Amino acid sequence: MDPISNLAVPENPSKVLEAQLAQRPDVQDLVDRNIIKDPKVAPAIQQQRDELEKRKIQDSLRHKIDHRPSPEVLVEQNILKDPKIAPSLQRHQHDLERNILQDKLEHKIQERPNPVELVEQGILTEDELPQ
Repeated sequence: MDPISNLAVPENPSKVLEAQLAQRPDVQDLVDRNIIKDPKVAPAIQQQRDELEKRKIQDSLRHKIDHRPSPEVLVEQNILKDPKIAPSLQRHQHDLERNILQDKLEHKIQERPNPVELVEQGILTEDELPQ
């Protein structure tokens, strides 16, 4: 079977074309969606505006790159891992630090005073005791 013979040809192509042309978006809509350039502005001005916008973006990116923090600062802020530690050991170091912190917190929770001791120390009043 011929694939071209399966294509449906409209009986009145001019009416179909007119219907499609009637539904197409207007020029201002196409300009707003950046599909076409504004026909009211001269092409030379459009080109200069585009180049200016491109340079503005380049300058902004260059400024951001020039003022980005150093790797040492990023390590201090815990954004980057310390490059002095081998990657295979970094995970173990992280787990160890986490376990140490967890142990410290558990110890602090176990050693915290009970409500009666807080009343004796004058931190809580009798009314504030949990029931």
